[in-house]
Amino acid sequence: MGQQLIEIILPQGRADDIDEILHDVTIISSWQDTLEENRARINLLVQTEKVETVLNTLENYLQPLPDARALLLPVEAVIPRTQKSSAEKQEPGDAAGNRDGEPGRISRQELYDDVAGGSVLTVNYLIMVALSAVIAAIGLLRNDITIIIAAMVLAPLLLPNVAFALANTLGDSELAMGAVKTTLAGLVLAVLTGFVIGILVAADPEVNAIARRTSLSLTDLVVALASGSAGVLALTGDGRLSLIGVMVAVALMPPLVTGGLLIGSGFYEHGFRALELALANILCINLAGIVTFRLQGISPSTWWEKNRASRATLRAAVVLAVLIVSLGVLLFFIQ
Repeated sequence: MGQQLIEIILPQGRADDIDEILHDVTIISSWQDTLEENRARINLLVQTEKVETVLNTLENYLQPLPDARALLLPVEAVIPRTQKSSAEKQEPGDAAGNRDGEPGRISRQELYDDVAGGSVLTVNYLIMVALSAVIAAIGLLRNDITIIIAAMVLAPLLLPNVAFALANTLGDSELAMGAVKTTLAGLVLAVLTGFVIGILVAADPEVNAIARRTSLSLTDLVVALASGSAGVLALTGDGRLSLIGVMVAVALMPPLVTGGLLIGSGFYEHGFRALELALANILCINLAGIVTFRLQGISPSTWWEKNRASRATLRAAVVLAVLIVSLGVLLFFIQ
């Protein structure tokens, strides 16, 4: 995945400790200079797959030091190009037993910063949800798939769900609460927007774009599970373009707006069926996200945090799996 630069700022007298605590990690290059107020700045150029190992080690060491920081910076290019040694290519892991050669995954710290922003409830988030709901409603009423797809891409509903999955993987209750609050606010706003439009403009449940979102099948659960896993892989692999395709595939906004439109137009049974589809998608996204995060080896750095995270992950996965299986069994007997 390339290389990244880690800039460490710490008291001058502690600078020599960095080489010692990172002696088991292969560093491509390092250099050091002195700052004001008796502080030192150390720069480490490392392979991207080793960033998490370095940051885990630095996190424990720098935390008690006053004004100590480690900054992760992107590297667009390195000249001349560096080549891995044969020993580095065969290196099975670091001294802590972590797998630091996992291909195509950004560090846990980068992932957390990327996802945590999506769990924050902001005015901009609510405006984006409202706008995408209006666009989706127009597309549904006009039976125009192009407009509906535009609403899917615009809607910011996927990231809070991924944040909730990451929170359960790491046992982070604060992130989980933020993700739940943001998700619920977005879901309620989308349904209410559709409801208001449904009161003003009567929706026809026979229109193809609307009718297709008033029924839940086993294939919908499979698509949602696959999309949730693909969304996590896109984020951990820094594949933003792939994430757009996932947002279209999982389609949270159209069933939410469909439910609001139909309920507002007086078609209550059809409206609640559409909301069932949205609920199934949300459950599958979160379950697939938790499983994929775990399979990629994403976990806290300390053993006591790992134990807490494992309990949170198991608890959330069991609840989500039971709900999804219950939906699947119900659909099987209905069909």
